[in-house]
Amino acid sequence: MDTATLTQFFKYCTIINFVILAVASIMVRLDLGYNLHTKLGFWMGSKEDHRQLTYSLLGYFKILAIIFSFTPYFALCCLVP
Repeated sequence: MDTATLTQFFKYCTIINFVILAVASIMVRLDLGYNLHTKLGFWMGSKEDHRQLTYSLLGYFKILAIIFSFTPYFALCCLVP
């Protein structure tokens, strides 16, 4: 596997990860996740606790996306002339 293929792979991984992050952020902002989880009986806590938990999970996801997809893509872009 050459560096051009790896660069393309990490580029698409980065795009997919940040699209997922954007959609999840919109769902949290509109309280779609809270409404769904309370109707299905998965969440019995308060709305603020749910929002705090989802914001922290989105933060962890963003950190992992940056570390495992954006950073290798950036490094490969700097490496390939």
